[in-house]
Amino acid sequence: MCGRYVVARATADLVGMFDVAEVGEGLPGPAWNFKPTNRVPVVLESAKGTDTAVRRLEAARWSLTPSYSKELKTKFATFNARAETAAEKATFRGSVKSKRAILPAYL
Repeated sequence: MCGRYVVARATADLVGMFDVAEVGEGLPGPAWNFKPTNRVPVVLESAKGTDTAVRRLEAARWSLTPSYSKELKTKFATFNARAETAAEKATFRGSVKSKRAILPAYL
């Protein structure tokens, strides 16, 4: 992923575009310069205690904190990975297997 990106749509537009059922609080609005560690809008889908998956729009910190890390800040930046090797690297392996989210972006 690149080091900066744009979200040019308002929350209401993202809700319709991704067929979101639940909208979280504190969502950032459109911005032309999202950078790593900023709070960004993400679309998630999970069962959350039921058998039916629910699609949600939430705010999340743009980065990856490996499961073995005790702090959010790591020695090396972890917001970027090569698609060819992400599943092999200990930092990303667990997330590649089980974690998914959509980051709405306009390039």
